[in-house]
Amino acid sequence: MVLTMVTTMACAPSTWAQIGPQHVLVELNDKTWGETYGFDLAHPEEFLSERSLQRRDRQHIAVDSLDLPVSSEIIDALNNSKDWEVLHASRWMSSVVLLARDSTADTSWLGDLPFVARVKSMPQMRSHMDPPKIDPPKDPVEVSKSLVPASTYGWGWTPLTQLHAEPLHALGYQGQGMWIGVLDAGFQGIPDLEAFRTLRESDRLIVPEGANVAHGGSSVFQHSRHGASILGTMACLWPDSLIGTAPQATYLLYVTEDVTMERLLEEEHWIVAAEDADARGVDLLNTSLGYSVFDDTLSNHEVGELDGSTARISVASAIAASRGMLVITSAGNNGDDPWHFITFPADAHDILAVGAVNASGEHAWFSGYGPSTDGRVKPEVMAHGAGTAYPRFDGRVGTGNGTSFASPILCGAAACLWQAHPEATASEVRNAIIKSSHLFNNPSPSMGHGIPDFWLAHQWLQASLSLDHDPASSWVLFPNPVGPQGTLRWMARGDLDVDSGPWHWKVTSALGQTLAQGTTQGWSLPRLAGHVDLSNLNLHQGTYVFSMEPLNQHDGSNHAWSGVFIVQ
Repeated sequence: MVLTMVTTMACAPSTWAQIGPQHVLVELNDKTWGETYGFDLAHPEEFLSERSLQRRDRQHIAVDSLDLPVSSEIIDALNNSKDWEVLHASRWMSSVVLLARDSTADTSWLGDLPFVARVKSMPQMRSHMDPPKIDPPKDPVEVSKSLVPASTYGWGWTPLTQLHAEPLHALGYQGQGMWIGVLDAGFQGIPDLEAFRTLRESDRLIVPEGANVAHGGSSVFQHSRHGASILGTMACLWPDSLIGTAPQATYLLYVTEDVTMERLLEEEHWIVAAEDADARGVDLLNTSLGYSVFDDTLSNHEVGELDGSTARISVASAIAASRGMLVITSAGNNGDDPWHFITFPADAHDILAVGAVNASGEHAWFSGYGPSTDGRVKPEVMAHGAGTAYPRFDGRVGTGNGTSFASPILCGAAACLWQAHPEATASEVRNAIIKSSHLFNNPSPSMGHGIPDFWLAHQWLQASLSLDHDPASSWVLFPNPVGPQGTLRWMARGDLDVDSGPWHWKVTSALGQTLAQGTTQGWSLPRLAGHVDLSNLNLHQGTYVFSMEPLNQHDGSNHAWSGVFIVQ
């Protein structure tokens, strides 16, 4: 099986065409070639940032030869030719992508260079189809802002609670300090939309130098709205309209996709962007992109290549994971077309490929199927991706379909989980997410391991990392503060050794006056939860007490609990 069926040029010059394609991929036999190669594994600070090295140190990951950059002498030797210039140089893949200076660029001499192992053509064609494969929302439905739920989270509540990640938010884990790299097609609208105002004003939006890999350095805030749509599911902090799954995280934006074409070259764009994100110290990567077939059919992937070891973008995704990043990608939207399966790089080893479900937790018809061709469960997990809310370009909330939404929704929740356990490795966080999923013991081709329970994953990480547990935090109360017309929600952590119900709850003033009370139904832990509608209580700004007490005490102990909340 050959990689993507591209034309492979052998090393004998006599077999080569004299006129090359616009791009060629040069695989190197020695990326350190040259007398002046100045990089050394003993001094990784020369090619990796302090944040990147700290991420490795925390996870006991050694810097190795994959981290070494491509020699400047190699780049100079290729750039100095009359035919070619270097477009990309990949340290992970030990390769260089060349761009022809004109249509007569000659490939025959490349094989004579001492550092060249193999040359592959990368044909391209102008696309005559609609923008491909980036999972644009299907059948978008416009939703007026006035129709959104009264809850502070607005349309973000359903995807958050489906993953049972709201207790993490309630405890203050909303992505603070976590860096998420977003590799996409373009981020039109982000500089202007109200949905991203908090992100802009808090300096948590980073555009690295050269981040628009696909378009030669132009602004990332053009070309496509897709990136802004998917970023909103994580990054929005738009009260009463849309709050994402990691509204306090820091985001680094990269454009690797050209929506006017469907080319193998775009996978190379992704590789160098992922390498840059790694070097800068990104913690998580989100990729709402997927590849299968191209404008030039000779470049097409085959379903049989979905083994995690054939496609270069899949190999690079696994390398990214080995550097200590949590790599999360969409499963692809080909479930209802002839391809049917996940797309590349969702087949990669040691990542999280995310399929889409609807609000009821059912497999979305378009979500790509597994398993991988080598028998691994794919997609690993599922998240909300059908009828999912996102910030529209016109300043309203819209809903759409696509695994493009499922991936960032889960990525944001994963950032919050990792924030809660900074001493955990990316692999430990990934495994906890998978193990918490509702089909973990009975995975399927359509659902993988199913929908994760992030609160359960949090508890497992607590136990496995031998952290001290504070009994006082056995309950969470949120949002806190809350508005006088809002909804106060409560939830058990899930580790209480008591009957699951019924429970008596009460809201009292600071002076002890009972303002509201009631009895819960019984739920199976860890989902003992409920809410109180405050709109009929006429509460003023101030401090109040919420208390819980089980009606049935089997052991004679007192499991009563109370917490303070603020109305503002």
